[in-house]
Amino acid sequence: MRLTQKFSLALLPGILIVLAASAFLEMRRDVAAFNIDSRRDDLLIGKLFTSTINDVWNSEGKDRAVALVSDVLARGSYTHRLRWLDAGGLVFLSAKSTQALRSGHEVWQEQHQPAPGVLFVYTPLLRNGTLAGVLEISEPLANERRFAQRIGFSTFVATISLAAISLLMTTLVGILMIARPIRELIHKARRVGSGDFSGPLAIGQRDEIGELAAEMNLMSEQLARVSLEIAEATAARILAIEQLRHADRLSTVGKLASGIAHELGTPLNVVSGRAQLILDSTQDTDWARPEAKHATEIAANAHIIVEQTERISAIIRQLLDFARRRGANKTRCDLLQVVSESIAMLTALAARSKVSIQVESESDLPAGQIDASQIQQVLINILVNAIQSMPEGGKIMVRLRASDAQPPLGEGTEQSERVEISVLDEGNGIDDEALPHIFEPFFTTKPLGQSTGLGLSVAYGIVEDHGGFITVESVLGQGTRFAIHLPVR
Repeated sequence: MRLTQKFSLALLPGILIVLAASAFLEMRRDVAAFNIDSRRDDLLIGKLFTSTINDVWNSEGKDRAVALVSDVLARGSYTHRLRWLDAGGLVFLSAKSTQALRSGHEVWQEQHQPAPGVLFVYTPLLRNGTLAGVLEISEPLANERRFAQRIGFSTFVATISLAAISLLMTTLVGILMIARPIRELIHKARRVGSGDFSGPLAIGQRDEIGELAAEMNLMSEQLARVSLEIAEATAARILAIEQLRHADRLSTVGKLASGIAHELGTPLNVVSGRAQLILDSTQDTDWARPEAKHATEIAANAHIIVEQTERISAIIRQLLDFARRRGANKTRCDLLQVVSESIAMLTALAARSKVSIQVESESDLPAGQIDASQIQQVLINILVNAIQSMPEGGKIMVRLRASDAQPPLGEGTEQSERVEISVLDEGNGIDDEALPHIFEPFFTTKPLGQSTGLGLSVAYGIVEDHGGFITVESVLGQGTRFAIHLPVR
């Protein structure tokens, strides 16, 4: 709006000058035309009167003709006053004017004192080529002055009105074609500055402002595209860094696990063997003897030692599986058969937990190029977690279908034909804070002592070795869906 005001005020002096000059010239032209008309009227009146006087002179004599002029003056006050002058009474006129009258030409002159002045028109009466007399017609210049004032006032009003209309039109045009588009450009620039590249400008002007709006829209599109590329690159870089950290942690954990398994394996076998010997020695005890109660306690303790050493051995085997993961020995296998065999291994555990496992499969699924035993291990780990997430029982749905999922951002898997094996449970679900960490080694949401936190890490590594990937979706309190995407070639 300020620019429009400046633009309008800058144009106003020019408009006023042009209008004032035009009005002044028009006023002068009108006044000049009025003066010409006045003189022409006076000349016409003079000619008529001189013609009448000449006719009276011819018919009734000079005295009667002069008396006629006096009679006209005596009849009242008129704007024009008439006076008869003899040829010898023209001494107050210049020689040039007198000579013009003697030649039969009319003469006029203005007398400005006293104000407002008087206009005198002299019409000659020639008889037989000789100047017989002059009719003087006088008219006050007040009429001319009043006319000039009236014309000046009307011209001034017209000039001011035109200037006001011009200023108003200039302001309206400035608001519509300058202020409003520039305000939209300012708002767009502020949105771009705050990172909002949406909402293109719709300025329909085909001028410099329209070109500027089009360029700003193009700039916003380019910035939005570059911003998206930067965001994707940043996300990929962060994910790559996280994967590098994850790989580094896996390598460290693998080395640690291998060392722990190696160092603890032999002493653990000794402890387990000694506990088994103690347990075997109590089998020959005479339970009728008084010290039999003491032997029973020894046997119970030895049995506990054997169970716990077996549990420790199982954990060590998991550590070794994690640390010394062998490559996949892939063969062409029927994925539905692999899934069915994995479920069969867990039938008893599912029955005790009041969990039913159902399988759905699309027809004509292609065979997978997989290591069947490793994929079974992956399925068993996921199914066991699903069963344990439903302490009150429930249903697990396993579905096989062609996969159209895209690899997660940053995954090194190639785009190829895949099969999806999804496991959907009705368990407790996983909260949003824990979900990004479920594939990290030793991470678990279960109570202490119930899980090593290696099952999903091992499963993730096996699927990665097969050129696939795992996706997870979970809603706390409603269930979890694991999806294993395996290439079929």
